[in-house]
Amino acid sequence: MTVTLDDTKRMAIATQLAEMKALQQMLITNEQRLMDAISDNDIHQRLQTMLEQDQKNLGVLETVMIQHGVPSEPKETTEHHLEKIQSLMEGSELTLAEKVLQHELLKHQQTMAGLVIHKAAQSVGADVEAAIAPLHTVNFENRAHQEQLKGIVEILGVGELTGQEPDQGVWARVEDAVAALTGVVGSVVTRTDDEMSIRDLLLMDHTKADILFAEILGSEDPHKIQEYFAQLYQDVKVHGLAEEEILYPALSPYYNQMQEIVDQTDLVLEMLDAMKPLNPADPDFKTQVEHLRRAVRHHVDQEEQDIFPKLREHLSRDQQKRMASEFKAAKNRLQLKLQEQQQEDPSQPVSPTQTSQSSHRQRTQPWFMFMNYSLPWKTVFQTKAVINWVEAVILLLGDRWVRDVLHTEPLVNVEYSQLFYVIVFIIGIGYWWVSQDLSQNHGIVKLGIYAQFSVFTLLAYHTLIGHLHPFYLLSGILDLIFAILFSLFLYFHYKSHEST
Repeated sequence: MTVTLDDTKRMAIATQLAEMKALQQMLITNEQRLMDAISDNDIHQRLQTMLEQDQKNLGVLETVMIQHGVPSEPKETTEHHLEKIQSLMEGSELTLAEKVLQHELLKHQQTMAGLVIHKAAQSVGADVEAAIAPLHTVNFENRAHQEQLKGIVEILGVGELTGQEPDQGVWARVEDAVAALTGVVGSVVTRTDDEMSIRDLLLMDHTKADILFAEILGSEDPHKIQEYFAQLYQDVKVHGLAEEEILYPALSPYYNQMQEIVDQTDLVLEMLDAMKPLNPADPDFKTQVEHLRRAVRHHVDQEEQDIFPKLREHLSRDQQKRMASEFKAAKNRLQLKLQEQQQEDPSQPVSPTQTSQSSHRQRTQPWFMFMNYSLPWKTVFQTKAVINWVEAVILLLGDRWVRDVLHTEPLVNVEYSQLFYVIVFIIGIGYWWVSQDLSQNHGIVKLGIYAQFSVFTLLAYHTLIGHLHPFYLLSGILDLIFAILFSLFLYFHYKSHEST
């Protein structure tokens, strides 16, 4: 599909969002640097709060960029401008008050950029408005930060000029300004990225798809229809592939109709590819769009009715937020792949063939999907913890009885074996800790791998030379199996982080 005027507008918005992200990263760096340079406890605390909000808003911006669905990079002129400002903030040419003033000007620039994007979205399409909706949070908090920074500039500036503190009404005026601002725009502030779960992101995608379908079916302009379908094609394609990579593997153990959901997704992807070469001016095109809309709506209804309850039932809030991060990363990676393919052959519509083939390989290897997310691994670590505890208790209390049954000689130094079984029990506690948060305590996992390989090697050796009854080797074989599983866990964990 050829590039249209409104496609250019969407790209311009994407570039502005990329520049906002670059500026947001600079704001965070500046605030960290200013906190190190300012000793005033009140100012330090205000900057700390500002920093935390800006770090959260960086995530909001990333969400908006992914929901917009048009990857881009900042312009070179913007990058050079930010480099010059960073040099000033790092150097000694500016006083501390002047650096805070420069920071306030950057906040103003960020605020105006966000407001311009909001207005531009209104002229491009309702789907773009829906995608950039979380930007309201960033715009509002940047305006509040401006008022805070004006107060800091006043305090530091007066001190640098006179060596004295200004009158005590500075912060009262600041708080009044922030309160007035809240009254004006507080009602339009949307949910923050810090609160977003995988369910929130999926609902945002579903809403945007509904809007795009409505825009296509409600338009009589072939150029607008072409633009909307190009956006719909990319959004639905990326959404479906990301679901097959992140969402479905995680919930497949808890939903026995998952294959039906996967088949629905495959059908929608095939329909998209079949519609790709069609002419938007063809009278039959909207009929095909309506068939696609019904297929998507059927899939969305089943997903929201069946999958969403499974998310609430089986995933904690933190797990849903982590899955949201993985889902966003997967979408971003897929969007970039689609863009690269379009750049390689601009005469063709966006065609994620390689990505589809990759997804097909995953669908034909469901065992591989088991390894891809956290829920099954929680069961693995908890199972090993219980095995450790059971083995430790049985052998700690009944080793002599077991040896009598097996007709083997009693141990010479019983205290050493008892100490070993106590350690086995304690390591089991470590495995249980790992299962509670699979993103933490990887040192315990590595230690467990070394220990289990060592135990298996020693038990196998002493069994072969006749020092141990083969019964004891069963424990070593279990350790070997779990050592391999733990190694796979670390491999897939680090692999997924490298890919994102």
